[in-house]
Amino acid sequence: MSRLVTLAALGLVFVREVIVGGATTAWFILRPGARPAPRLVRMPYEGLSPTGAALLACLVTLAPGTSAVDLDVERRCLLLHLLDGRDPKDAVAGIRRRFERRLRPLFPEGRA
Repeated sequence: MSRLVTLAALGLVFVREVIVGGATTAWFILRPGARPAPRLVRMPYEGLSPTGAALLACLVTLAPGTSAVDLDVERRCLLLHLLDGRDPKDAVAGIRRRFERRLRPLFPEGRA
């Protein structure tokens, strides 16, 4: 897959995540009886350059419902704040599936 196609796919996924995540987050907060269960979670990442890791943290933070609190490039780990932390494994798997795997070809490990 060419870099341009990969970048376009990442852009479309990000726009979708902003729209769906915004609606989901708003519903989660505004619905009657809502009880957010926020949680901090460490998410190791692999195969990304420091620039790719920083972009991953930015994408996660800009998509509603999750924020990157810390990026540790030496340990290859993100500290995430989840608005809904009831299923952290699923949240991390979603970030890997939607963002991390699409960033790897654009910002592979070993590149600045």
